[in-house]
Amino acid sequence: MKISNNIFSFLVITALAFGNVSCNKLLDVPPQGKLQFEEFWLSKDQCVAAIAGIYSNLGSSDNNFKIGGNLSATAISPVESYIFWGEVRGELLASNAGKMPSDQIAKENVDNLSAAPGDVTTKYTAFYKIINQANQAIKYIPTVRAKDPAFTAEDEANLMGEAYFLRGYAYFWLLRTFKEVPLVLDPSETDSQDYNVPKSPADTISARIVKDLELAKINLPAWYSNQQYSHCRATKTTAMTVLADVYLTIAAMNKNSTANNALYDKVIANCDGVINSGKYTLIPGMSFGSIFTAGNTDESIFETYSNYQVNNQVNNLYSWFTSIGYFVVAGPADDLFNALILKDYRGSAVPTGPYPPGAPVVGYAAASRFISKYSSTTKDARWIYYRYPEVLLMKAEALCHRYVDDAAQLKLACDLVNAIRFRATGVNTYPKATATTSYEMDNLILDERGREFLGEGKRWFELVRFGSRDNFANKNLLIDRVVNGFSGVIQLVISPRVSNPESWYLPLNADALSANSNLVQNPYYQ
Repeated sequence: MKISNNIFSFLVITALAFGNVSCNKLLDVPPQGKLQFEEFWLSKDQCVAAIAGIYSNLGSSDNNFKIGGNLSATAISPVESYIFWGEVRGELLASNAGKMPSDQIAKENVDNLSAAPGDVTTKYTAFYKIINQANQAIKYIPTVRAKDPAFTAEDEANLMGEAYFLRGYAYFWLLRTFKEVPLVLDPSETDSQDYNVPKSPADTISARIVKDLELAKINLPAWYSNQQYSHCRATKTTAMTVLADVYLTIAAMNKNSTANNALYDKVIANCDGVINSGKYTLIPGMSFGSIFTAGNTDESIFETYSNYQVNNQVNNLYSWFTSIGYFVVAGPADDLFNALILKDYRGSAVPTGPYPPGAPVVGYAAASRFISKYSSTTKDARWIYYRYPEVLLMKAEALCHRYVDDAAQLKLACDLVNAIRFRATGVNTYPKATATTSYEMDNLILDERGREFLGEGKRWFELVRFGSRDNFANKNLLIDRVVNGFSGVIQLVISPRVSNPESWYLPLNADALSANSNLVQNPYYQ
């Protein structure tokens, strides 16, 4: 699909006007300046604009998808959700006491593993708005070719692939956060529709996610003529990367693990598809910061698009992580880096060589405890959904569980980890990863993931995945790390709470329960 270099970015604004539709119903009379529904889905450009709007909203740091908005006491944005849902519940990142606005202190409950249905952090409204946009695209894009001769079959296939990808990806966040949520596959269009949709079981949701992503993998382009699009829009390799993550998650959630070997084979196959594509590589350690501040590096598989020079497309990552500092690196992160002895570009001290000295500290600042990855003062740092090292670590994880305690496969898994460690230190004398059992490899991978993805919205989900596997056989992989992230008497409070796997998922929000008579609260919170 050929699209001019500037049209995608500028059409984001048009798409926002149409795409920010309530997940409950379309407004009967749109506000002045908004597009009438009948005026949309008439041309190729409008289809592109709709898809652009979904990407923009998925990467928004404002709950109403506004450009440059900030925290809200009554709602939560997608990027804020990634941090609260996927990161601060783990042991490596914490909310910064005293920095959160006074009317939003309850958001810190997630950090203490005491989230309640009334907390704004349990709201999933923004994700259902995104899902509704994707549902609209899936329904109406196939109608456009009859109206616009310039809209080719290839255009339609590519954009449908993006719509399926975005819907599947949004549901993947909901699955990992709440486990069971309403599965809505039709767009909200009239007041007569039934919006009291009950929760679907986790296996039903995961099956739909897989179906959407497999459809996306078939229809998405391998690459875009504009290099930038290939990192901020979905490609075949983007779909493969997310599918690998999804298959690992499904395997971990399976109580009957007899089907898991086939799932791990799919993880390995999708990871190999990304690796063998030749599109990605680990960038040198001294350039690590450019992944997040400049974007569009050869390591990035899927990221937000931010450019303050184009329609002031900014986010709040700089203020959240640096200038205001709502979130700080917790003590256990120091232990992870100290365990490897050598200085590490992902940590708080710059290695001495062989890369030139003076490269920026890109992990976190030891004095302030602030994450340094998002320290772009232009406020257009990139939120990275997936990077190439995640593919290597997912393959390592799949190998050690597909071939339990197999020495040869564990060696291959360690080789993948070692490639990342070499990049992180820049010297051949880095501490080599070795493992003789799959359990030992699990600990090694969890430690490496902690170093690599600190502050990137992944820690809690990876802990849940490792702790859930084989019917919670090794749930201490989560419990020990989380409990040890607290000190003193607080451990006595946290330990029984986190020992129940049902507590690993957030409660459904009280407003959603009030609005939908068919919703049932998640078991731990009943």
